[in-house]
This record gives sequence, C-alpha cells and structure tokens, in this order.
Amino acid sequence: TPKSGRRRVHKTSSGPFEALCTGIERCLRLAWSKLKRKKDYQPRAIRLGRQYLGSFPPNVIKNQKYNIFTFIPLVLFQQFKFFLNLYFLVVAITQFVPSLRIGYLYTYWAPLGFVLAVTMCREAWDDLKRFLRDKDLNGQIYEKLTRTGSLSIPSAELQLGDLIKIEKNQRIPADLVLLQTTEKNGACFVRTDQLDGETDWKLRIAVPTTQSLDSDRDLLAVNAFADVEKPKKDIHSFVGNFTRIDGLDGHKEEEPLGVENVLWASTVLASGSAIGLVIYTGSETRSVMNTSQPKRKSVGWIWRSID
Repeated sequence: TPKSGRRRVHKTSSGPFEALCTGIERCLRLAWSKLKRKKDYQPRAIRLGRQYLGSFPPNVIKNQKYNIFTFIPLVLFQQFKFFLNLYFLVVAITQFVPSLRIGYLYTYWAPLGFVLAVTMCREAWDDLKRFLRDKDLNGQIYEKLTRTGSLSIPSAELQLGDLIKIEKNQRIPADLVLLQTTEKNGACFVRTDQLDGETDWKLRIAVPTTQSLDSDRDLLAVNAFADVEKPKKDIHSFVGNFTRIDGLDGHKEEEPLGVENVLWASTVLASGSAIGLVIYTGSETRSVMNTSQPKRKSVGWIWRSID
C-alpha cells in the first residue's frame, strides 16, 4: 500500500550560469561601493531660520533605477544573465555563419528581438512612473517662514535651518525638529506606515522653549540653535540638544532632544499643524538611508529547472 498520497516537491536550485552571473553582479557592486568615497558624517549645530554654512545634500527624492546611459546595458545584462536567454542569443548569432545557418535569420532574431523590446518597454514604463512620482513629491509646496514673511517653496529647495509649516495630512519633506504645534501642550500625531510599516499613530512633542512662544513669528526673533547628531539609519533613537541664548546676559537655556521631538521625512502629520526646523535633507534623511535598492524579479522554478 502507498505510504501517503502526498506529492513530494523537489526544490530546484538556480543553474550554475545564473549563479555565476549573480556572483559577478555582487562583486561589481562590492567593488563599486569600495571605490566610492564613503562620506564622513559629522554632528552639526543648526540655527533657527538661518542658512547652514556647511555642506548638505539637496532635498531631492530619486528612486529611478536607470538613466539615459545605463538603461540599455543594465536591461541587457539582467536578461542575458539567464542561460536560456543567452543560449538563444548565441544560436541567433551563429546564423550569420553560412555553414551553421538553418532556416531564415528572422526566425531567430524576430522572437528574440520581440522579447527584448517588450522587456525594455516594460522597464522604461516602470522607471517613467518612478520618475513622475519623484517629480510630484519633489514639487510639493510648503510654507517657509522668513523674516520678511512666508514663502511658498517646493520640497526640493528646502535647506538646513529652514523653518517650515506642515499642515494636517501633509507629508513631512525632510527630517525636522518639532518646534511648535497648534495644540497648547505641544503634542501632535504622525503616521509612520510609509517609514516603518506600523499603522498606529506616533506621539510627538514640540520643544517646550519654542512651544511657549506667543506666535510662530517669534521663532525668527529667538537666538537659538539645535545641536544634532550625525545622520544615521536608526529611526527609533535620536540625540540632540536645543539651546536658547538670552540677548541681554547671554544666559544659555538647554533642553535635551529625543526621538519624540523629531519628525522623520516620508511620515505624515495626522493632527493639527506644526512648525519644524530642517536638520537633515535628501540622502541624509532617515527614510532614504533605510531605503534599499530594488532587487531583480524572482524567476519561477520551471525556468530554474531549464537553466
């Protein structure tokens, strides 16, 4: 009698050629990361409403996989790293040799060209959608507080030291220190599902020194600065100090800053409105530093068995 009616499933590993190509790709990525100069991040002191004199990246979101120079080489590499695709290419090339020719050239090149054309069109369309999505995010308008009044600027033009106002259900464009909210106790809630996948709202508290000011215009008259740590990936911790200096006697009033006092980029303000001080932009924000490169699409076990 049969022991069981279950069908045994055999796991198939990728072919040796695909494994070789994957190894080469990893080696190239590793070599490129070694050749690329690693940026040395440093802590910084940022004054309220004043331009930061140090270097910082532009506040631009870029999720595209290709550019005009790398599109064709990368797409072709991703296709011909599989043995079956490379086999069809080699067979098609051999048809240019009269002694090896079997049938007409178009019977080999037409299917191969069609597959490559469809693949390139699909990759180009996906990358175009990423470009349009990035353009929409980079062009979102925010209210910037200045000594001459309020200005409307796009997200891509934000700089360290800017004071910006965030409205309810608006995306946080950069990493901010929360200075004021519309609530008397300085509290607000943010949605962080786009950053950490958690759907519950997070409580954030404004700096008490700035929350106690009568109006948001008083923020520009205060002689204060925020000492913040160097950029890092950890979204659950933050260490800094907020220092206010009195104009008469130069007395310094310091308050510690923690993760409850900051708003990370790519989160959404869920309640009221808030004013924040830009401390990290672009590639130095927590959201970008935790973004990994998209992996290639997985291949079914049938294709792996053929390889």
